[in-house]
Amino acid sequence: MFTSVRSAPMTRLAAVLASAALTLTVGAPAAMATPQVPAGTSGTVAVPVREGSFFIALPRHGFRAGTVNFRIKNVGWHRHALSVAGPGVRSTSAVMPPGGRTSLTVALKKGRYLLWCPVDHHRQRGMWTWIWVR
Repeated sequence: MFTSVRSAPMTRLAAVLASAALTLTVGAPAAMATPQVPAGTSGTVAVPVREGSFFIALPRHGFRAGTVNFRIKNVGWHRHALSVAGPGVRSTSAVMPPGGRTSLTVALKKGRYLLWCPVDHHRQRGMWTWIWVR
């Protein structure tokens, strides 16, 4: 009897928390994966990039051909930059201190591109990834 009196409020609280968690879980991937077109830049796709202690994190690895603005944030303890090489492209961003931000805009054609950190020997330590453009 004591447990049944307390279970009704707890059941409602659990339902509210579960609903909130489901909303956040379902909404988060769509928000991360959807590239944003910045105001005033016709057709340029903005892609958030996080670089840290020997990793590069992108919301996705498949893109359509066109202009892409990689918005890079250094979330690590070391200096980082971003280089992109592929069909007709070889470009490098500015070097960022820990906590710094920079961007790199490139025109991507159909094909495969390598992204890596050109600072010190970060690429050899695993700081690289591929993207595909269709």
